[in-house]
Amino acid sequence: MKQILFLLLSLGSLSSQAQLAFVLPMTNSTIRPSYALQVSTNKTTHIIFPYEIRYADLGSKDIAGEAVEKAGNVFRLKAIAQNPFMETNLTVVTADGRLFSFLVSYKEHPDAVTYDLTKVLLDRDVSKSAKVSSGSQARLADNLNRQGEMAMHSRRKIRHIGYKSQGVNLYLKNILYKDDVMYLVLGMENSSKLNYDIDYLRTYVMQQKQAGESSATQDVPVDPIKVFDASENVIPRHDELTKVIAIERLTLERDRRLVVQMGEESGGRQLTIAIGPEELATARPL
Repeated sequence: MKQILFLLLSLGSLSSQAQLAFVLPMTNSTIRPSYALQVSTNKTTHIIFPYEIRYADLGSKDIAGEAVEKAGNVFRLKAIAQNPFMETNLTVVTADGRLFSFLVSYKEHPDAVTYDLTKVLLDRDVSKSAKVSSGSQARLADNLNRQGEMAMHSRRKIRHIGYKSQGVNLYLKNILYKDDVMYLVLGMENSSKLNYDIDYLRTYVMQQKQAGESSATQDVPVDPIKVFDASENVIPRHDELTKVIAIERLTLERDRRLVVQMGEESGGRQLTIAIGPEELATARPL
């Protein structure tokens, strides 16, 4: 009986150790520090982020906050509770995929009421294009949507850039810009007997480097600010679509091309078009 009891205890101990073996410890490299914020009931705190706010979570009901309607990268925050409350948190995710963490405490007279995070170095890598939206009217959510709609219905001005494969045609219709935002207007035609399910639509800058007699290419991703209309993911057979990719306005050197690539879901029809510096330089104002 004692042997059976010892065996059961040993198995239980081994089982416990096996479970703990799968729990990884938190180290300094896995912990991201939080910013400290002070709020009060009689003053409003504003936080300026490098990019448009896509998600925000308030840690408790003692504070209230929201993205400013006409400046999508500005968040306003205020205390609701009249008395000092227990420290809480605020989490914000911006359009470039970065997560910002804050520890929020109450102070009747905050040391500061405006925080500008566009000038703060995050993860030692902040894009030079990170700008406050209030300084770029084209990036405000309402303006961006309106301009994207205008670009969507613009007349075709470019007729020499396109690629067709197996009944599907991807071509560039127009290049427009407003302030620091550039709009690539794309036409997509499907003359085949099968629907074309769009798996991905990506943009990148391709640079060709010469190394003696050989050459190599280097691709640098260009993250879209927004795609119109991103919800349309199927080009029906014998039908067509128009999409607009909004990117940061750019120019290219002679050895570089702006590439737009479209891939089919569970299929092999991949289409790629390359836009040269000459075409970008002739972009029309929106």
